[in-house]
This record gives sequence, structure tokens and C-alpha cells, in this order.
Amino acid sequence: MPASNQGWPEEFGFRLGGTGPSYILCVAEGSSAHMAGLQAGDQVLEIEGQDVSSLSPRALAALAHKQKSVPPSIGVVSRMQQLNISPGPDGRFGFTIVGDCPLLVEDCLPSSPAGRCGLRAGDFVLEVNGILVKQHEAAAAMIKASQGRTLRLGVLGRAGGPRGASEAASRSPAACRCLPSGLQGGHQSGLQRGLQSSDSVRQDRKNKALEFNKKVEQVLGAEPEVKEQLFAALKQYAAERQVDILASALPGILTSEEHRQLFASVRYL
Repeated sequence: MPASNQGWPEEFGFRLGGTGPSYILCVAEGSSAHMAGLQAGDQVLEIEGQDVSSLSPRALAALAHKQKSVPPSIGVVSRMQQLNISPGPDGRFGFTIVGDCPLLVEDCLPSSPAGRCGLRAGDFVLEVNGILVKQHEAAAAMIKASQGRTLRLGVLGRAGGPRGASEAASRSPAACRCLPSGLQGGHQSGLQRGLQSSDSVRQDRKNKALEFNKKVEQVLGAEPEVKEQLFAALKQYAAERQVDILASALPGILTSEEHRQLFASVRYL
């Protein structure tokens, strides 16, 4: 844990974007921010109880640097939206992406399948089929593997606001989550989510793992080879913690519509 806020937010494991309001674009796995529950697509609403919902990342960082608490408490709300994009007659979706962490929509014609669902050039792509993505290569592979089927994107629009009613349904923003400032004694992360202790975090992960195993049995019980491939990929991920490698491997393992039920469950392991 850094001794001061001078390196906020990068030294606490996350990056900001936008021109005001400010949005979290990336969260480093295993960082204080990640353990606290900060997520890509969150909008920063408060710092130490002060309304910062209209501030740019630079102004936000300047304010955070002045706070005595390390790190300062912040309030966030999710602005990520889910778009379900059906492919066109050629099986494609009609958009291109560039960059890494975050991925940016480079081009999207309004008349394309993606454009009709509300995707626009300049939007950030944060999830593909329920899996957080940071690297262009992994995201492109997952999008290509979805050709001919409905593609689900988690996006952050340029303005961060909700899409029109005629566009694909978005995930409703969660209630403001307040992440407390540093705790005395230095034994616990200052960015812990709410009042959740490290023990409860471990128990929550254990419960999710058990639920996932049950889901796998329901979906892949009659397909032992697919199940073996899935657990081999997850074992590799557990050892290397390379989410982009996992994201690239999953579309080749979970190939049917029924298999795709497991994508969302993998994300929360």
C-alpha cells in the first residue's frame, strides 16, 4: 500500500478516463482497487464525501492527492451497459476495435448491426460475452468466434449515460458503492469494499466456486471432454493469472449456445 496519495489512482491499481465525469477504465488484478470491488465502467461520484461527479480525471487526481486519508474514500456507480448484437446476413457485426486496456471502438456505421444496437465510434469495450477484456488480440478472437451468433458487449459510452429506449437494454447502474479510506494499523487494504472483511471475501469466492461447479455439471455433465478442457484452461489461469489467455481459449471450448451459459459464471470466479 503506498504511503501517500501522490500516485493515485495508478499506484492503487486503476486508471481513469473521460473528460468529466471520470470513469474507471482498467483495474489491475490483485491490486487494492481490485480487492475493493472497483470495476471497469464505474463512474466516480464522491471523494471523501465530496461530490466529484463532474470532474475530469486530472482534477479528480489533484483532489485525491490532497486528502489525508490513504487512500481517500470514494463512491462509485456502474455505468457499464450490455448490448446484445445480432449478426448481419454475413455473420458479422459491423464494427472494429483498436488499442489495449481499454479497447476502443474505432469504426461503427449507424446502419450496421452494432450501430443499430447503439454502439458508436469512441465507445470503450470492457466485456465480451460476459468476460472482462483488456487486450485487443483476445477480444478480437472472442468476437470472431461469435460470428453468426448473438454477441454480448459490455460497453462504456463516450458520454457514459444510458442509451436510448430503442437501443439494446443496458445493465441498470448499481447503487452508489462507497469504498472507505485507509484503516489504521496497516494490516488491511484501505480500499476494502464496504464493510466486507477479507474472510467474507474468501467465503464468497468459495461459494461462487461451488455454484460454478454445479453449473458445469448441469451444462457439461454429458460432455466430459469439454468439461476437461474447460477445467484445464481454468487451472492454467489459476497458475498464471493471464485473463486474456483464458478469454481467448474459452470461445474454442464453449462453442454451443448451451455452453455460453457458463461465460458469465466464469467471470465471477
